[in-house]
Amino acid sequence: MLETLQCGKKRNIRNNNRVRSCLTFGMALGCLFVLNGCVQGEGDLKTSKVTSLPVTASPVEEDSISNLEKRGGEEKAHSQTIIALHAGDMYQIMVAEMMALKGFEAQAFDIMFKLANKLKSPELAERAFQFSMKTYNAQKIEAATQLWRNVAPQEKIPWRASFLIALRQNDVEQALSDWKQYRRLSDETLERDLLIAAQKISVSSPPEPGLLFFHHLVELYPDTWASYFALGLVADAFNQFQVALDALEEAKKHQTSLSEARIHQFLAKLYLQNPPAERGIAALTPYLEKYPKDWLVQERMARLEVQALRYKEAMKRYRMILKAEPDAHTSRLSLALIQIEQEAFQEAEKNLLEVLAKKGYSEIATYYLGLVYQELKQPQKALQYFEQIKSGHYYLDAQLHRAEVYFSIKSLDKAFEVLEAIQVSGLKQRLKLSRAKAIFYRAAGQLERAVDEYHKMLKVEPDDLGILMNQAMLFYDLERFDEYVSNLKRVIELSPNEADALNALGYYYADKGENLDQAESLLLLAHQLKPNNYYILDSVGWLYFQKGQYHLAKEYLEKALAIQMDDEVLIHLIRTYWMLGEREAAKAIWKENHKKFLQNDELQGLMNLLEKSG
Repeated sequence: MLETLQCGKKRNIRNNNRVRSCLTFGMALGCLFVLNGCVQGEGDLKTSKVTSLPVTASPVEEDSISNLEKRGGEEKAHSQTIIALHAGDMYQIMVAEMMALKGFEAQAFDIMFKLANKLKSPELAERAFQFSMKTYNAQKIEAATQLWRNVAPQEKIPWRASFLIALRQNDVEQALSDWKQYRRLSDETLERDLLIAAQKISVSSPPEPGLLFFHHLVELYPDTWASYFALGLVADAFNQFQVALDALEEAKKHQTSLSEARIHQFLAKLYLQNPPAERGIAALTPYLEKYPKDWLVQERMARLEVQALRYKEAMKRYRMILKAEPDAHTSRLSLALIQIEQEAFQEAEKNLLEVLAKKGYSEIATYYLGLVYQELKQPQKALQYFEQIKSGHYYLDAQLHRAEVYFSIKSLDKAFEVLEAIQVSGLKQRLKLSRAKAIFYRAAGQLERAVDEYHKMLKVEPDDLGILMNQAMLFYDLERFDEYVSNLKRVIELSPNEADALNALGYYYADKGENLDQAESLLLLAHQLKPNNYYILDSVGWLYFQKGQYHLAKEYLEKALAIQMDDEVLIHLIRTYWMLGEREAAKAIWKENHKKFLQNDELQGLMNLLEKSG
């Protein structure tokens, strides 16, 4: 720098100021360039003689390639290439750097690429590549990669980019060729390169060429666990579970003492994402018997047990994890959720209070503490926790539970006030809120308002089977039977095998004593779809009662009552026995069961009614 300034004394003031401004800008970029000479003479810079300087990448921006992989903390050693650089070229470089600093990476690339191509400079080609990565433009990245490869064939990074680009273009053969060249230059271990490649290809390549590429790598490195593991990573990313599982099983055959845990941890993840859970439990059990202190696999095994509804085993496993790792907050939270499922609310409360203050857990712990206190019949505590949730993932559910708590303590006005104050965004949340309002209106006896809420939902989702069915039930309660039938027919039109709709419409016709042949077709189809459903069996039995086929009615009704002791089924069966002349059987079954349904006035007075009717 000193030599340059001394040499600069020979220039006139105008040229000297221009050089100083360039140097100032270069220093602001972190000394992007180091001058090894000076411009001679007093002419304009554009006509100055050639200046020789080494070109290095700017430290101002993070090396884009570092986003492709971590390099183990080692910095890449750049060899400086001395090139002949005209002052105008230097000016163009600085313009490109300025454009990049201002966020105009595409323009910076265009300038730098053109200059790097002209000068055949490896350093400028690398800088152009870095700019291209910032543009996210496939054509620019490809062009920069090709240029860098041409001017610096011994650089490994452009070869790595090359095989990624080839796969994006569905050229597996070229990708393999570029991979092999990359491996000849790479100073990483084969295992590390395979795993890094898998991570990058999982997010950058189309599934078919990406999988085919790794199948070829497995053939190329058949004795390396990492080649199978990498194939598993890519297959998992492309939702090819069986391919991933088969690859991991092969990886196990070549595992090392260092890779065994990693392979099984990945296997545990695969099984978690791909039911049935029992398959994963069976596969991972031998490993955990050998390595019981692999807490990551233990935690995933516990989650598999939850999926398999093995709650006692899961709780035992979570307690074991927490005994060894008291700060395993996710496990503690998971244990609390199982305890809620098992209605062990006081135990759940203790675990939730313990994780409440932990960073990242406060919202979920607050929400579930509200649920716990709601279940423990402590409404004020429940409200205290639900009211703390004013935004986020649990906001809507927390507010709905607030309304539910107020409803349970007979504060109906407050419950509806909470419902009306809820702020939602997005179609899914709006529909959920409307469904909740309809449920509350129905529970409060405001059936017409509930019907109106369903009308609002149907304007948005006209073919939603659940909405149509729920509204149909309201129509029935309101004795708006034409609309009831219309909704059910619409459901059956949309889903001909919707057993509940078939049963509801068939039973309606049977109970009214109309369209009995159509009712029989509907109910027999429903029975075929759900042969052990007691209320469908009851409907079929009642249909045959209405048709005077009492022996058939008895057959279906007895099956229904054997499955579920239900007051309506009991009434239908007693009437059937009576019509068959089996009056002692009717009296006996009534005497045995009528006290179980004291709220059913029809059942309580049924025998007197039948006796009077003869």
